Amino acid sequence: MSSPLGAQRFEASTPLSGNGASGALDPQVVREIREAVAARLEHPDGPRASQQDEQARTQRVVLEEVAGWIRRRAEAGFAPPPVSAERALARAVSAALSGLGVIADLLDRTDVENIHIHGHDVVWLERHDGTLERWPYPVADSDAALIDMLAEMFARLGQTSRKFSPAHPIANLRLPGGGPLGARLDAVIEVTDRPRVAIRRHRLVGTRLTDLVGNGTLTQILADFLAAAVRAGCNILVTGGPAAGKTTLLRALCAAIPTPEHVITVEEDYELGLHIDGNRPLVTPLEARQPNAEGVGEITLDDLLKQALRHSPRRVIVGEVRAGEVAAMLRALGNGAAGGMCTLHAGSAEAVFDRIASLGMLAHPPLSSEAAFAWTASAIDLIVHLTKVDDLDASGRERRRRYVTEVLEVGPVGESGRPDATRLFSRAGSGAALPVFAPTLALAGRLAHQGFAPARLQDPPDYPTEAPR
Repeated sequence: MSSPLGAQRFEASTPLSGNGASGALDPQVVREIREAVAARLEHPDGPRASQQDEQARTQRVVLEEVAGWIRRRAEAGFAPPPVSAERALARAVSAALSGLGVIADLLDRTDVENIHIHGHDVVWLERHDGTLERWPYPVADSDAALIDMLAEMFARLGQTSRKFSPAHPIANLRLPGGGPLGARLDAVIEVTDRPRVAIRRHRLVGTRLTDLVGNGTLTQILADFLAAAVRAGCNILVTGGPAAGKTTLLRALCAAIPTPEHVITVEEDYELGLHIDGNRPLVTPLEARQPNAEGVGEITLDDLLKQALRHSPRRVIVGEVRAGEVAAMLRALGNGAAGGMCTLHAGSAEAVFDRIASLGMLAHPPLSSEAAFAWTASAIDLIVHLTKVDDLDASGRERRRRYVTEVLEVGPVGESGRPDATRLFSRAGSGAALPVFAPTLALAGRLAHQGFAPARLQDPPDYPTEAPR
C-alpha cells in the first residue's frame, strides 16, 4: 500500500527522494505553495464569482503555483518529477487549502463508508461491506495538531464559523469532499480520552429501487409495491437502526417521484442530493444551520419544516428526525401535501409508534402520547423497516447485508389508543420481506390506480427466500 500524501516527502533541496523518480511530499513545500496560492486568492479580480467558478479559479492557481515550483527546481539543476508526483503535489496543496489535509485522501476511497479517527495516529476505515481496515498512517503530527486542524475546519468550512475548543468540545460539520454531497464529520474532545472523529461518506447518491433489488435489499414485488405507493402519494416513514440503509432507501424512493413535482427536502445536512439531480428541475433543498461562534444564527429542522409549507410543495421529504421536530414533521406530512417521506431510528416497525410518542415529548410545547398517536395515524400511510445483518459468507469472510424486513400499513387509532397496523410484508427466514397480508381496500385502490395489481399481494407466486446478490 502506498503512503498517503501527508506521509510522503518531496525533498526541497535535493533531487526527489534519492532516485529522483518518485519521492515524498515535504510538508514544508506543501505549506509554502499553499501560502502562495492563498495570497493570490485573497484579492480576486472583478465581481464576486459563483462557488463553481471560485473552485475552478482555485484549482487553476494551484496548478500554476505547482508548475512554478517545479520550474524553479529545474532552473536549479534538479530533474523534473514524474507526472504522478506533480499531480500528487497539486492534490496535497488543494487538500491543505481546504483544511482537510490527509483526510482528503481517505474521502476519495469509494469503498469506504465510515472513517474513525481515535487520536492522530489511530485511524480505522469501515468499508461498505462492514469490514475494517487499519490505516497505517497518522492524520496529524500529534493529538494537539489534530485538534488545531479540526478547529480550523470548523472555523472555515461550515455555513457559519464555529468554535471547537475545550469550551466547545462537541461539533459536527459537512465536509466538501467524499462525493457530490460531501461527507459528515462529527468530533469530540475533552469528554473522551483522545480526540475522536467520525466521518460518514454519502456513497450511494443515485440509487434506484432496481439497484436495491439487485443487491438483495428488496424483492422485485416489494420494489414494485413501493414505487406504486410513492406515485400514489402515500406518506412513508423509513425506519431502522444505525447504518441500516435508511437514507439510501429514501433516496431510491425519491427517485420514483414523478419528475415535474415540486419537492422540498429538509435535512440537518444535505444527504439526499435531489437538488443535484439534473433530471429533476423543481427541488427546494433546505439545510439546518448551527449557531455561529457567538451562539446566534441557528436554524433548526423545526424552523425549516414550518417554512417549507410556505413554498407550495407537492411533497416534503425530511432526511431524519431525532427530537422534538417530529411534531413539525407530522404536521408537514399531514397537511394535505401527500407523498411526504422521512427516516427515523427505531428497533422495529412496531416500536415506531412509541418512538414517535417519546420524541413528541421533546417538542415545544410537548406533544402528548395521545396526540402523537392521533397525528401519526392521520399523517403516515406506510412504515418501511430495514435491518442490518453482519455475518459470514460461505468462505468465512465478514459481510454486511441490509434488508427491508417489514412493511406496515398504518390505520386509525384503535381501541388500545394506538394506531392500528397491518403487516403487508414480513421477512420469512433470510432475505428481504415477502407479502403476507393484503392492504386495505382504500390503499389497494390507490395502488391499482398506479398500475400495481393488489392481487399480487393476495396470492403471490413463490419467491426465493433471499434475492440473488
